[in-house]
Amino acid sequence: MLATKKLNQLPYPNSFHFFLGNLLQLRNERIQFFLEQKKALGNIYQIKVPSRKIVVLTNPDWIKYVLVDNNKNYTKSFAYDSIKLFLGNGLLTSEGEFWKRQRRLSQPAFHKEKLSLMFKNMMVQTEKSLKRLEKYADTNLSINLSKELYKLTLDIVNSTLFYNEIDNTTDRIYKVVSKGNEYITKRIDSPIQLPEWLPTPSRMKEKEVLKEMDEIFFSVIERRRKNPTQHEDLLSMLMEAKDEETGEAMTNRQLRDEIITIFVAGHETTQIALGWIFYLLTNNAEVLQRLLHEIDNSLHGEAPTIQNIRSLHYLKQVIDESMRCFPPAWILGRKTIEKDVIDGYEIPAGTNVIMPIYVVHHDEQYWENPSIFNPDRFTFENVKLQHKYAYFPFGGGPRLCIGNNFAIQEMQVVIVMVLQKYRIIVNKDFIPDLNPLVTLHPKNEIFAKVYKRK
Repeated sequence: MLATKKLNQLPYPNSFHFFLGNLLQLRNERIQFFLEQKKALGNIYQIKVPSRKIVVLTNPDWIKYVLVDNNKNYTKSFAYDSIKLFLGNGLLTSEGEFWKRQRRLSQPAFHKEKLSLMFKNMMVQTEKSLKRLEKYADTNLSINLSKELYKLTLDIVNSTLFYNEIDNTTDRIYKVVSKGNEYITKRIDSPIQLPEWLPTPSRMKEKEVLKEMDEIFFSVIERRRKNPTQHEDLLSMLMEAKDEETGEAMTNRQLRDEIITIFVAGHETTQIALGWIFYLLTNNAEVLQRLLHEIDNSLHGEAPTIQNIRSLHYLKQVIDESMRCFPPAWILGRKTIEKDVIDGYEIPAGTNVIMPIYVVHHDEQYWENPSIFNPDRFTFENVKLQHKYAYFPFGGGPRLCIGNNFAIQEMQVVIVMVLQKYRIIVNKDFIPDLNPLVTLHPKNEIFAKVYKRK
């Protein structure tokens, strides 16, 4: 039996601050830092951060080991503590038996037959977006595509989750969610976590944001409790769900945490993914023409249905390849419960194990010419040859994102309906610099011109 090596024998970056370690590089360089360390240090290394032990993994075998094979020895990493403050104890952040119970209660709402009920809502909201685009078509005027996609995905999650009960507060939600995102990132970047009770200016602002979030989402739940009209929306499904073992339903707090998690995770990530997709299609004319050919030949100008949209295989390849290039969730973290051994190194209990999805998606060991946009990587034949965890935009294992099929279906509907009617050409001056916060935003908003298809 081979002797294990200690954690301090793992390589670490040559350059680091005597007190802050690599924290400033993580804060300022983010993805570039991980890409450089992958080249310099290999597939497993440690990084120095005050008061935390952090190991970085980029080998798909070890990622599978953490997410699947030995997942019971891992809980969420330190970053989720900051996310939990705003989103509460929902599926994204909860652990253990409570998470298992919530997953059992929530899973039926995301079954394929339920998704088919939401399909119409997705089409209705996309049609409204197309009408908003109408006034820009063939005018040579640029639209703020980022904001239009934000509005569209917000409307879709509003109609599918709440049956349009928050129509009048979407601008308010946009502001409060944006602020929440900023505070989460600041907390993750901070070398010292101050006590929650300390009334710093930043803490006071955070409490204001939390209070506003609670006002919005608790009011929706209370209205539904008082007037339990039957709606085919996610909120109704979650409210009606009963635990098979105990017969208990979710409390208002549990509902709040789940719907705010679905709301935030269910529209922002999709909006970001769609923005990158339209950027990539603008800059890859052959891919766009091939996609248009598939849509036109399959649908013949008719509106998509739940059946025919799933038969558009090249469309799914385009979506998958786009999320390989620009994964909306660009990094994933876990923490060891008990000590473990990875690649011969002893990983102590309480060690944060970071898996930078973006780096793995661009690793030349697993992807030929990874900087090239090539949807043919995701043909049925090629997918069989891939390592399953060389591509994991929705995570993996038992904690695989519960809304993955919802997100894919939403993107399919939006892309098909937009491309049937318009050509979306992202402005040439758009620079695709990355702004990796909690999710992988472009640093600059995307502006585009709209042209009617002849």
